[in-house]
Amino acid sequence: MKNILLFSLIFLSSTSVFAQDFLQTPIEGTQGEEWIIVNYVDWGNPGFQDHKCGTKSYDGHEGTDFSIPSFKHMDEGVKVYAAASGRVTFTKDGEFDRETDGDVTKLLGNYVGIKHPNKYYTYYGHLRKNSISVAEGDSVTVGDLIGYVGSSGNSTDPHLHFEVYYDSLYVVDPFSGTCGNPSSLFIDPAAYDTSFKVWESGLHLKSDLTINDLRERIVTIEKPYTIAPSSDSSLNFWAHLLGLRKGKELSLTWYTPDATEWFNYTFTLDQDYWYYYYFSYINHQDLAEGEWTVELEYDGNKVANENFTVSKTASQANLSKTNLCSDYSKSKLTELLTNPQLEVNVYDMQGKSVDASYPIAPGIYSISIADQNGLCTLKRGMK
Repeated sequence: MKNILLFSLIFLSSTSVFAQDFLQTPIEGTQGEEWIIVNYVDWGNPGFQDHKCGTKSYDGHEGTDFSIPSFKHMDEGVKVYAAASGRVTFTKDGEFDRETDGDVTKLLGNYVGIKHPNKYYTYYGHLRKNSISVAEGDSVTVGDLIGYVGSSGNSTDPHLHFEVYYDSLYVVDPFSGTCGNPSSLFIDPAAYDTSFKVWESGLHLKSDLTINDLRERIVTIEKPYTIAPSSDSSLNFWAHLLGLRKGKELSLTWYTPDATEWFNYTFTLDQDYWYYYYFSYINHQDLAEGEWTVELEYDGNKVANENFTVSKTASQANLSKTNLCSDYSKSKLTELLTNPQLEVNVYDMQGKSVDASYPIAPGIYSISIADQNGLCTLKRGMK
């Protein structure tokens, strides 16, 4: 999630304005299930850190990000409440609410500002288009519905960006901690949670799977998972993970029906990730019939698994009918990139796009190939 400062402000401790706790949690649902906090106010100088001296923030972040699992959940409607009683001072609505690029020029997108009697202001950003239910000048009571969670403005995933200011001039962190304020502005503060969690996982049958498919929770296989022994489509395992720590290992292993390890991919995390999509795939050709298993391990512990059946009677409705993978399986990457009839994209094993015009670091990559007949994905090891 990315956000932008609403104003150019001086950071102010809550104790310097003799604040009493007066805020309630501004989003519906249960923490850890319907929503989590991904980013807090940045206290780092230099660098970044949150109020607990941790990494749940980023450089210059001046609010709290209450994140929900997906656009599917956003469409179901997640309510945003007034955190305290006051008067609405500003609203903005009508902006596109499925942003995924994190464009800083788009600011808070659709948002509401509320002035409270104690000179504090609260702001509620990235709301869903046409969901704001209050107008400038309205009086609101704590807990009143003011809108719904979206992904408008400078955002990559659906979430509520919540900001607190004193006298509309100074940003205030509403949470307390060793590296922040000694007291909280919340009457009942949400927990500071750094635990690891698999929010959701599943299988996906698609050659050109992207992170946006996962944000939308678009699935091409419904449980119980059944696939054909061979196809030009890729079989993807995906997981939405929370609380990953730098230096820990993620390992994904595919097992055949006789429990033999068929493929494994393991890598070490390069930083802390608090909201993370992981997906990896196999090109299934001549797979043995029977019950397969794919297992995800984190820090040496199994944290997720999915089973799927390989059967010759599986429906082919979702599978590519082309021979693209067979046609280009032995082609060099440079040959694919220079073929004017192909659209070629390269991704690392974390699903991140790679600029193939520059030397590629050694590792395993997926190469998405598209022509007028269809799509497929090849897996390549680069030395």
